[in-house]
Amino acid sequence: MLILILIFAVLGIVYLTGGTKYVYINLMYIPLILAVFNFGYLGGLFFGTIAGYLTSFIPLSVATMEMQSTENWIYRLLFFVIVSTVNGSIIDIILKTLKDVEKLTFYNRITNIANRKCFDTFFTEKKHLHGKYLALFEIENFNQILNEYGNFILEDFIKILSLNLKKASQDGVELFHFRDNAFGLLMDHHSPYSFEKKIEILEQNISIGNILIYPELSVGVAKFIDTQERLLQNAEIARAYARKNLFSYYYFNDNINKLHNKKLSILNELPAAIENNQFQLYFHPKIEFKTGLINCAEVLIRWVHPVEGTISPNLFMPYMEKTNLINTFTNWLIKSSLEIQEGWERDGFHMKLALNTPVACLKNKSVTNTIKNYDRSLNGLEFEILERNLIEDFEEIYLVMECLKKYGITFALDDFGTSFSAISYLRNLPFDKLKIDKMFIKNMNTDQRDYNIVKSSIDLGRSMGLKVIAEGVENVDTLNILKELNCDAAQGYFFTKPLETKKFKEFCIKHNNSVKTSIK
Repeated sequence: MLILILIFAVLGIVYLTGGTKYVYINLMYIPLILAVFNFGYLGGLFFGTIAGYLTSFIPLSVATMEMQSTENWIYRLLFFVIVSTVNGSIIDIILKTLKDVEKLTFYNRITNIANRKCFDTFFTEKKHLHGKYLALFEIENFNQILNEYGNFILEDFIKILSLNLKKASQDGVELFHFRDNAFGLLMDHHSPYSFEKKIEILEQNISIGNILIYPELSVGVAKFIDTQERLLQNAEIARAYARKNLFSYYYFNDNINKLHNKKLSILNELPAAIENNQFQLYFHPKIEFKTGLINCAEVLIRWVHPVEGTISPNLFMPYMEKTNLINTFTNWLIKSSLEIQEGWERDGFHMKLALNTPVACLKNKSVTNTIKNYDRSLNGLEFEILERNLIEDFEEIYLVMECLKKYGITFALDDFGTSFSAISYLRNLPFDKLKIDKMFIKNMNTDQRDYNIVKSSIDLGRSMGLKVIAEGVENVDTLNILKELNCDAAQGYFFTKPLETKKFKEFCIKHNNSVKTSIK
């Protein structure tokens, strides 16, 4: 209606200003452009036709009342229609492009669910979030699915899981896809019973073709307090706590907030702890079955905090491995271990030391330079590599390991059996040893399945020319079984707990002398 009114208003102006032969007829493009913006090219076609036809009733010159020729007003009608239709088509394309850009900006490409950016801009005032709850879901086996089945299967898995999330969500729940492996449910209220039912639905197996995948989810729930950032942070803290303690989900509270803040405070002290030598080395011996002697030990770390006391590496190592600080720490660990080793050798005490080392550090120049700067053989040094630390660029890792082996360094694959890709690592990388994880050793004398896994691992290692070490030996029955299975070495609390430098040296000397005396 407004556009029609504008068209008639322009006709009035044209008539009052002398007729269609004057420039004021061009004012007709104003309502036509408005029509295009509101109705697209079809609106341009419709209103262009009406405007062109109505101008036929306006004289060419009002002063002489000379009317337009038929050709003149038809030409103008066609011109209005063509210009309006073309502009409408262009504007339609621009608007569609803008919508596509907006979709890419605010919605996830795979699931078509609002993303983190949309979450950040969704609310403009605190009152919109007042009393709401955020449930943060993270897919723990995301990388495993990607590595095992590839990107296409992973995308199908994410799509199906997102559909299940939509089905499990009731009215009044906003669903967000924060990042590839994380979703968020923004809820008006939180009922523990109904929420647990949702999780049960989401944890059901997902079938893709003939592949059955079990979603491993960790879930944290938090209530809005003051800011969106705080809401996300609290939900993440609760999620991490749920994952650590194997809960189906966890609700954020003051207790875990205090624990989290304390942990952050301690972790922030890590750089100063390295600089001030607050770390202490402990040694856990490995007993060779063939000789009964101790010729190698695993180097373990203890952080002796000036206020908190001894801090377990389980608290700070996972964090450190995700930062560049791990390179500084690895340099310190190598240097400290070699210094202790050199001191022992001057006293006539020789002991090979095995260090837990992330592969990423072995590709770091500062770490490799530390190794290369030693002007003696490093055949007393071994790097134990955790399966979870390995990455897919086997060729690059292979070259790094082969280069370091020239200095006398050996490599052991640690915690063997706990990762789905262990065989790939053994097949593609030049390991010298493998260590069977203690979770299989602990109950192998009473659990037939664990026994079979250990036996198969030992047979595999020996068939590949590798020495096999069992960790976590805690009783004589387990020790005897490992001997029968031709395992090469063992370590565990059955022999001794990890010992600090002086006590470890004394223990090894006493043990080895006892073995040599018994042989004589």
